[in-house]
Amino acid sequence: MSDSSYKIKLEKFEGPLDLLLQLIENQELDITQVALAKVTEQFIEYVENSGQLNPEEVADFLVIASKLLLIKSKTLLPSLEIDDEEASELEHQLKIYKEYYEASKVIEQMIEEQRFAFAREKPIRVFQRRFSPPLGLRIKDLGLMFEEVLKRLEPIVNLPKEIITRTISITEKINQIKKYILEKVSFNFKKLLNNGGTRTEVIISFLAILELVKQRTIDVSQQGMFEEIEIKRTDDFDHQSLNNYGTVKS
Repeated sequence: MSDSSYKIKLEKFEGPLDLLLQLIENQELDITQVALAKVTEQFIEYVENSGQLNPEEVADFLVIASKLLLIKSKTLLPSLEIDDEEASELEHQLKIYKEYYEASKVIEQMIEEQRFAFAREKPIRVFQRRFSPPLGLRIKDLGLMFEEVLKRLEPIVNLPKEIITRTISITEKINQIKKYILEKVSFNFKKLLNNGGTRTEVIISFLAILELVKQRTIDVSQQGMFEEIEIKRTDDFDHQSLNNYGTVKS
């Protein structure tokens, strides 16, 4: 407030308000000779004449006026125990008031300008799973493997309705493969079809393997063209992830 043009005029003092507080705190001026009501009246008159309300000046005035009021209260009422900690707490509360007041003016200005969009200070990081196939594995190789598997299947025949059973889903097949590699670190693709299987089930098994490769749960390899597809679990295999795919139904 010392930088503003506001000054008070009293019988014993004339000058900025913070200087008045300094003189009183240094006991160079008796607080009992200062009329705080007159100080307040002059500040209100100053604000009215200026035509605008400066939040910083108001906050500074409240802080200094509160200190003066505390000092005068302790002088006039010696039995009133008000320590420095209480005075500091009051000053802290007034500073908080100042911050809220300034924030309210900013929000009011934004509303007037119809600026209702608020940018995020720091964007939330989104972790996306990336597919990193094993070295040497090409899309063409996967296609050839898939074609070879299909060639080994028996031709599709029309089955009587009474013996048609429910086809296993990819989710269930993924779970089956995961449970299988819990017992065996590696195996070949043919092992998954030991119990026989329709063309649809073979396709589902192959798609399940591709999904597990994508998840880095297993690695696949083939020594040569039309050789057995070898499957083994990776170091990233998560034993706790079995429940993520539901329960296998018989």
